[in-house]
Amino acid sequence: MGQASWNRIRNGWGNWLGHVFHRTPVSHDPVELFARFQAVLTTNNRSLEIITDLGEKLSGAYLFDVNYTKTAYTELFEAISESLENFIRLTGDANLVLAETLDRINRQVQRVLSEAGPESEPLIFLYPDITWDTAEVVGGKNYHLALLGNELHLKIPKAFAVTTRAFELFLAHNQLNEQRQALAVSQDTDKDLAELRRAVLNGSIPEEFTDALEQAVCKLTGRNRSGYQLAVRSSAEEEDGEFSFAGQFDSELNVPATAKAVGAAWRRVAASLFTERAAAYQQQLGYDLGRLRMATACVAMIPAKVSGVIYTMAGPQNEDSLIINASWGLGPAVVDGITDADFYLVRKCDPPVISESRTGRKEVMVVEDGSAGIKTTPTPMEQRQQPCLSENQVLALTRQAMLIEKFFRVPQDIEWAIDDRGEIFILQSRTLKIDQEANPSPTGSTGPITENPDLPVLMKNQGIVVRQGVAAGRVFMIRNQEDLEQVPRGSVLVAPHDSPQYVRVIPFINAIITDTGVATSHMASICREFEVPTVVNTGNATELLAAGDDVTLQADSDGKATVYAGIAHDLLLEAQQMSGRMNQLYEYRRQKYLMRYIAPLHLVNPLEDNFSPEKCRSIHDLIRFMHEMSVQALVAGAVKQAKGITGLLFGRKKTIQELELPLPIHMLVIDIGGALAGTGRKARLEQIHSRPLRAILQGMLQPGVWNDETMPLTGKDFLAGMTRTADPGQLSAGGANLAVASAEYVNLSLRFGYHFNMLDCYCTDQPRNNHIFFRFVGGAAAITNRSLRITFIERVLESYGFLTKAQGDLLVARTSNLPGTEVESILVNIGRLIGFARQIDAAMVSVEVAERLAADFLAGQLPNLR
Repeated sequence: MGQASWNRIRNGWGNWLGHVFHRTPVSHDPVELFARFQAVLTTNNRSLEIITDLGEKLSGAYLFDVNYTKTAYTELFEAISESLENFIRLTGDANLVLAETLDRINRQVQRVLSEAGPESEPLIFLYPDITWDTAEVVGGKNYHLALLGNELHLKIPKAFAVTTRAFELFLAHNQLNEQRQALAVSQDTDKDLAELRRAVLNGSIPEEFTDALEQAVCKLTGRNRSGYQLAVRSSAEEEDGEFSFAGQFDSELNVPATAKAVGAAWRRVAASLFTERAAAYQQQLGYDLGRLRMATACVAMIPAKVSGVIYTMAGPQNEDSLIINASWGLGPAVVDGITDADFYLVRKCDPPVISESRTGRKEVMVVEDGSAGIKTTPTPMEQRQQPCLSENQVLALTRQAMLIEKFFRVPQDIEWAIDDRGEIFILQSRTLKIDQEANPSPTGSTGPITENPDLPVLMKNQGIVVRQGVAAGRVFMIRNQEDLEQVPRGSVLVAPHDSPQYVRVIPFINAIITDTGVATSHMASICREFEVPTVVNTGNATELLAAGDDVTLQADSDGKATVYAGIAHDLLLEAQQMSGRMNQLYEYRRQKYLMRYIAPLHLVNPLEDNFSPEKCRSIHDLIRFMHEMSVQALVAGAVKQAKGITGLLFGRKKTIQELELPLPIHMLVIDIGGALAGTGRKARLEQIHSRPLRAILQGMLQPGVWNDETMPLTGKDFLAGMTRTADPGQLSAGGANLAVASAEYVNLSLRFGYHFNMLDCYCTDQPRNNHIFFRFVGGAAAITNRSLRITFIERVLESYGFLTKAQGDLLVARTSNLPGTEVESILVNIGRLIGFARQIDAAMVSVEVAERLAADFLAGQLPNLR
């Protein structure tokens, strides 16, 4: 990081920028505005080039050390800082908030690069206070659930997050850091893990931590503390991020809402970071033991009548459907795969459609057990064959799941519950790990695999395929957890039910087959991560398959599974060997994680209300926001300078010339650099050197555009038009139409009667610099006709890729990132559209007419107004 940049951060962005820009007031001179606009584009482009290079290097195609990442980010920070300086000089102090955003992003990136723990973050966040830049300290599980409440306003339980800073404080207070760090070089890992786990369980909670817990519990429960029971769950740094950590850490349910009880439960959850199963999982992900930090979620228990899981994508061959599994009682019945749950396959459309449903046996259910937490109990007979969900509930769950998937932009694994009043609560949402290849397997098979007729079939078309592929090995039957200590490498694990405990052996086995379970369990998530072919809910695999026998499992992409007696060598030969199951090591992921603060783009549509500084969460967001607002600054500057005839006389360096056009319009051009040849008072068409101005006039001059034989207005239309006032944003001077232009830029204002057109365009050979901003308002007909004309224009512009926003007889449209030649082509058509639209006011009598005229225009035809 350069010294100047660090000084700005150290001294405070707001003070530094405020000092600079209060001394340099915003100019409305179009030449100066345009120069500042170009400066923003230049530094933005440099930032984008660095982001692109970072993205390519972090895609996995290159090997490099962390020094490259640090150097590249230093360059990026310098570039975006300079871009922000140029932007605020262009737009003024109103956008100083972006400096604070950049400061927050920089602190998060520096923390990732240095692996430094949080120093000044609060120990606890209530969920409404969790923001995008707290994601790392509250952990993925807390962050994602808080987003659903804060951003989507879905119903989630009341909750607070205990941060990783609290974890660090606890370890320091109990002098456990040295013991923790020693795990990375331990000669007896199991022994040292057990000792550290005991030390955490027996450790004392610092007074500062206890006070924070007491305050959080009071805020969560209010005066009705006795009516609350809490679930204390893990939310480790990377949990529910790249990897799910599904079922690896302990959860404490039915915890009394007191600081003492929550503190004790927190210790038990924190201690589970040092269990053998969690250690095995961490090592497979490339962690040095002791490196991971634990945050926790303290969530109000929902008295669930029904609980379950949703996969928002049913499979790689069925992306348009989602799966819902449901069971009576609490969620562990489904996520731990201990019961045969109800199954629903629902098509994701509007409205959703239930394609398939099956009522599971639901022989057992999980219920609350007072201070003991939870227990598994037989399901009452009358409920076993009764569906858990009504059709309306299935559809309501589907709609919420679709909303969540759209928000996160990737398939989701969602846990939910419905209380006695029928209210739906979302309990967790994480990225769904699902096969994307046609037929992937741990040996890398990608093509279609045929059946092998030479071996006996032991089991066919039974169960649910969780992870596709082909694998072979000797059957090892699991009857209890102790059996896991004896699992040989290369086995095919066969068990009565699935369990996240199997993570201890998943890296070393070839396949898993179970009698019960669902595709949405913790184990299923882990099997997908480790690419182990897996089939669950077969019903009787433990009866059909014998311990010690060699078998081959073929799990296909169409959801069908076959188990052959013996080793099907021909099937295995079809599968291509892979070097390993873990494609990403921790050191690589650590560098890649910083991209979540750099590359994601949350600001998509500049015409939406949420396109605001407050929504900027990444450097990419800052770049996009600055570009769009720079365009608006140009427009606003042109409006301010050109209002009235006196606005045209603003300096000796600018030339003002009248265009000689074979059109019934009077147009003045303010040349701010290379727009026109010559310095006379008038300019001809051949003297126009401005790319965008030349293109728009080319369209306006096409034959038939200025047909004056328009349909006559009725008296009602004429009176309606007379009541319109001029567009307050219209650029005009003494009745003239006005263009502020350079060789690559134009801001054009045209008024024809009661039609007001404004266009702002930058057209270069660099696509990411280019934009077209277009606004149309007015007309002489009644409001109904004017609104229909807006429909016509909107249809045309949308066909050219514009984002549009229409209200009454006002239309705003925006497009960008197009090659210069395509921008010119669009401008020709907009020039034609301006003339076309002025003729059709009285003809606009229905939506059908508007659609027909749009089709005529796009086909290159003249308007048929009769």
